[in-house]
Amino acid sequence: MRERLLGQVRSRLETFAVDWKAGRAVYLLGKTMLTGNPSTLNEAIDLLRQAVDATPVDCPDRAGRLSNLGAALSLRYERDGRPADLNDAIGAVQAAVDATPVDQPVRAVDLSNLGNVLRARFEQVGRLADLEAAIAAGQAAVDTVPVDHPGRAGMLSNLGNALNRRFGWGGELADLEAAIAAGQAAVDATPVDQPVRAGRLSNLGDALRVRFERLGELADLEAAIAAGQAAVDATPVGHPDQAVYLSNLGNALHLRFERIGELADLDAAIVAGQAAVDATPVDHPDRAAMLSNLGGALHVRFERVGELADLDAAIVAGQAAVDATPVDYPARAAMLANLGNALGSRFDRDGEPADLDAAISDYRAAVGMGGVAPRVRAGAAHGWGLVAARGGRWLEAVAGYAAATELLGQVAPRSLKRGDQEHLLAELGNLGADAAACCVRAGLIGRAVELFEQGRGVLLGQALDTRTDVTALAEQHPDLAASFIGLCTALDQADDLPGLTQSQVGEDAAATGAERRAAGAAFDDLIARIRGLAGFEGFLHPPPVTELLATATDGPVVVVAVSEFGSYALLLTGGGVEAVPLAGLTPQAVHDQVIALLGALDDTTPALQGRLGEIVGWLWDVLAGPVLDRLDVVGPPRDGGRWPRLWWCTSGLLSFLPVHAAGHHHTRFDPSPATVLDRAIASYTPTIRALAHARRASPLPGGSRVSLQDDGRLVAVAMPHTPDAADLPGAQVETASLQARFSGQVDLLTGPQATRQAVLGRLPTARWAHFACHGTVNLADPSASQLLLADHQTRPLTVLDVARLRLRDAELAFLSACETARPGRRLTDEAIHLASAFQLAGYRHVIATLWPISDRHAVDIANDIYTTLATTGDAAAAVHTATRQLRGLWARHPSVWASHIHVGM
Repeated sequence: MRERLLGQVRSRLETFAVDWKAGRAVYLLGKTMLTGNPSTLNEAIDLLRQAVDATPVDCPDRAGRLSNLGAALSLRYERDGRPADLNDAIGAVQAAVDATPVDQPVRAVDLSNLGNVLRARFEQVGRLADLEAAIAAGQAAVDTVPVDHPGRAGMLSNLGNALNRRFGWGGELADLEAAIAAGQAAVDATPVDQPVRAGRLSNLGDALRVRFERLGELADLEAAIAAGQAAVDATPVGHPDQAVYLSNLGNALHLRFERIGELADLDAAIVAGQAAVDATPVDHPDRAAMLSNLGGALHVRFERVGELADLDAAIVAGQAAVDATPVDYPARAAMLANLGNALGSRFDRDGEPADLDAAISDYRAAVGMGGVAPRVRAGAAHGWGLVAARGGRWLEAVAGYAAATELLGQVAPRSLKRGDQEHLLAELGNLGADAAACCVRAGLIGRAVELFEQGRGVLLGQALDTRTDVTALAEQHPDLAASFIGLCTALDQADDLPGLTQSQVGEDAAATGAERRAAGAAFDDLIARIRGLAGFEGFLHPPPVTELLATATDGPVVVVAVSEFGSYALLLTGGGVEAVPLAGLTPQAVHDQVIALLGALDDTTPALQGRLGEIVGWLWDVLAGPVLDRLDVVGPPRDGGRWPRLWWCTSGLLSFLPVHAAGHHHTRFDPSPATVLDRAIASYTPTIRALAHARRASPLPGGSRVSLQDDGRLVAVAMPHTPDAADLPGAQVETASLQARFSGQVDLLTGPQATRQAVLGRLPTARWAHFACHGTVNLADPSASQLLLADHQTRPLTVLDVARLRLRDAELAFLSACETARPGRRLTDEAIHLASAFQLAGYRHVIATLWPISDRHAVDIANDIYTTLATTGDAAAAVHTATRQLRGLWARHPSVWASHIHVGM
């Protein structure tokens, strides 16, 4: 009896001791959060470890103690950055979740905490699976508790942080919208007088700042600054989180300076950034990021004010940030790139080779890091190529640009919605042309063609990948071919899945993004499997120059690279590749001519024609003349011989200009006229691969010729009256002429019949398509450019709609509408316009326009083109002949005769 009593007393004393340790640890943990005292935190962790070890597995208190231990370890990790603490924290919190019944409210808190520590490990290691698990845990926490749960605001804020990080990695706008919705809900649900509200405000402000960077809406930036300032104002000096709030505020102020140009904002950003650094212990893991942010702001002030002291201070801060960051920490890549930027600026100023060496080394190191967002690595690679080129180190520049080019597919993966892809690619403008120029300077002419092709038209290339011929694969591995086709179809329709709105935070909304990511990952895995098969090692690899040269069998392909490092025409012929220097074709000169063209097109006075005449003359002098002379195409064919063919493949802003019409047209009667029109038939191709796609094996006879023989059909779309647009009486004239010329073979959709659904349904039934309607180009969002049909106000027929089509028997699309080959002002290297969309849909020949055309002249040129087509079947020659005929009538009006172009084979 006595021994049993003593045992009970001893057990209760032990239980009391364990309870005391656990309670004492909680007290110390709270004290640490107020004071930041590391010794207090260490004592709390020791006590909690002892309490957990002494608590039976089936004890109801064990889960809570595991949760507290995880929180304490997480706090110490935030202070010291020791990976072991973070891994132990994840283990403890996961065990707490596993030990808590699903219906217990406290489980949601543990799930949210688990999401936090998993997100932290993602930031440390860069393993995307951790971030996905963090978001899943955070979403489960939010979904588990009622809307009025006191802890839900914190859970929402935590979830928003994780979603913001995933946006930073992958660039999916839906993640950012959801992050802001969660962050705003967290702030709204937190009383103004609660200390934790400051952190939630700062998190929200950071997400709003990021959305400003993505969408450019100044209201987001103003809201970010207001939230950041409120967070700082609500936090007492010396608070452990004060430095983070100051740094976030400084980042937002820095951005407002770059948007508005008010130097006071930049000065305030630097003051906030310096205060953040000063408030952070030297050994704190967050200090490096704050130093890097401060360095970036100092660098920008040097560029604005020119004070060398700012640049030197930026480099000192950037170097300190890099030195303080573990070599394998993913955030180090951005710090290395920032430091490289500053060192590159100092090299530009002083020409010191040591600065150039250091900048290249830093960029290269950033590119080589694992677990880093592709956009960060690609940006560093771009910086590597740029700084090396400015230093005249051409082989080094080629290495940098090649690295950037290889990363493009990861920067804008197929799993992203089209708008997200476009935004990410816009950050790497002119990559292909700069890479090509550096290759030429390094003597690598063939490589110049490869990098030019790979560094632009990325979205078009991805779409062509999904249209690749899988006949051989289907014969040998039909299951893989079927999987390939199925995934291609799914990815083509990715934008049909709805994205998140700002008010949505839930499983249904998040599922669409998860489906896209899953389809993209499955596609990449499938490609890897196919490449592992004998005979398919090169499946969907970028084509080498030897394959690209095959497109020059019917005439030269002229690739034009315009770069600050030298502009060149790369001539692809049966004899190989040759580079022709184009000294007068500078980026600034092209920019000036495009501005002049756009301004002239807005001018209704006779001055328009004179300005266009000057532009086509300039194009001859700096581009077309030197190219044709080198190709020995010096005049029209003699004695009725065949006209020479050539294809222009332009890039950047040059895509706006009428290179096919280049010339001094008063010389057109000379033996060797200084005009393209009088020497060759010129066509365009957005990329070399697109030309190869147009020349793919046809199920129809005739090769490159087009014909409506053997029961061929023509879909004609006419919009003489269009809602909210001017009438086009010529549209009906055009289609009536087609009905007369191709009697019984024309399927006409006119007026109210010509809806988006009707047109998309009819196109697969016909070889030819003719659109006589209005066209509009969206310069800011070229994928939204459209042909105006009867229901264009509610269901527009856009570039994306057309590009998704897969038309096996399509031959010719005649887009007798305004601006159907004009690119947007963003992403000019992506060749996003209606003409390229119809080519991608399957049309081997596309006739389109570079600028607005009058209804009267549209009728005339369409009639002339179809007259030649009906007898020869040669679409390119038909456009060429009609253009020369119209020039004969309107020689002094190039806006009339130079508007139409031929795209394709």
